[in-house]
Amino acid sequence: MASEDPSLRNRKPLPATAAAAPAKGKRSEEVSSGISFLDVLRVLSGILLLSTLMSWFVTDGDSLTWGYKPAALRWNNLKTIFNTPLNLSDAELMRYNGEDPNLPIYVAVNGSVFDVSSNRVTYGPGGGYGFFAGRDAGRAYVSGCFSEDLTWDLRGVEEQFIKGVERDEDDAELEEIEALTASGKNDGRARYLTKRRERRRAEAWTKVEKAINHWDGFFRNHEKYFYVGKVTHPDLSGEPIRPTCKGQQEQDRKQKTP
Repeated sequence: MASEDPSLRNRKPLPATAAAAPAKGKRSEEVSSGISFLDVLRVLSGILLLSTLMSWFVTDGDSLTWGYKPAALRWNNLKTIFNTPLNLSDAELMRYNGEDPNLPIYVAVNGSVFDVSSNRVTYGPGGGYGFFAGRDAGRAYVSGCFSEDLTWDLRGVEEQFIKGVERDEDDAELEEIEALTASGKNDGRARYLTKRRERRRAEAWTKVEKAINHWDGFFRNHEKYFYVGKVTHPDLSGEPIRPTCKGQQEQDRKQKTP
């Protein structure tokens, strides 16, 4: 038998990783067969572009987003991002009533001031709602009495939501409470009636808040109007509460009439 070559006996075996490594060309084929992040990005970009073009044609060039305009991205809101919110008094707010063409027109709802200069035809002098300019007429927004309630004083305005039979019951309960209090008798009955009247007013006040929030949202989310700051009103502690306007009183009388 021929002798074994010493050089073959001392040769080290190949590493297992090297022996098992696939060919370079085969690895490239396996990697390229999957979907990459770049492919997904291309598909999404294509869908977005197609949606944008379709929106443009369907809306006759009015919108690239199917009419959706987020309030935070509207130009009127964007241009006020770096402006310091105003803090006006009632006298300062009155300067922005549209009479000075060099000043913007402001209206206020329950302390929040909005710029409505883009609609001078409506809110400027002689406009259909020009009486709202330069003032906080929150009460009128609730009551609908534009001639009598052009004020921010909301105290007592909830009374207009207590009508008809409820109003009759409320008046009768008040008379009974006053009589019981004067006589000093049956305090439990007086407390019961007082809580009942307070609950009725709390429910009515919820309707006041709903009306105020509606108009605040109308101006705050409008495409052409935008929020500019606050108006600070004087303290009315000790001042008499305004009665409901004549229009509301007339409606109340008609509801009570058989």
